[in-house]
Amino acid sequence: QIGQGTPVTQDVFLVQHHPVYTLGAGSTTEHLKFDMNDPPFPIFRTERGGEVTYHGPGQLVMYPILDLRSFHSDLHWYMRTLEEVVIETLGSFGLRGERIEGLTGVWVDGAKVAAIGVRAKRWITYHGLALNVTTDLTPFQDIVPCGIQDRPVTSMYELLKSKNEGKDYDESLLLEEVSERLLESFSLLFDVSLVV
Repeated sequence: QIGQGTPVTQDVFLVQHHPVYTLGAGSTTEHLKFDMNDPPFPIFRTERGGEVTYHGPGQLVMYPILDLRSFHSDLHWYMRTLEEVVIETLGSFGLRGERIEGLTGVWVDGAKVAAIGVRAKRWITYHGLALNVTTDLTPFQDIVPCGIQDRPVTSMYELLKSKNEGKDYDESLLLEEVSERLLESFSLLFDVSLVV
């Protein structure tokens, strides 16, 4: 519990999860293509916004715990800045990330590469962003990702492979490089120094 006047350490966690589906606080089960009583992976309801998504190995999930009063007390600013962190990271690999009006997240050539789902209590943020780097995209076929019917999901690995005429990438090395650049972009755009 965060009480009024409680000092908050500002942290950023960058992790990968075991395979799991998560539902946002207000999401319904209509976007699941499987029986909720027999899911292919564990499924959890969370406090973040948004609909169902998948988390698994090869996906970098960033959880910033920030006091937005130290930045801007504005959740829209926060979500757009998280999107920009991803757009900057993609750009450093020669990929052009973009926003789609009316939707949250980051797309490349019409395919979603990053999802954003946040929550804040007394301007303290939790949850964050998920960037598909080397993610196995198969589990997304069992859901309507983020409740968006007409947009495919992709990964940086697939985008880079396609862009570079099938050139294969070392998945571990790519994950390491993207991790570093994602943290660098976060540091730059939020104007913070990250200490490991």
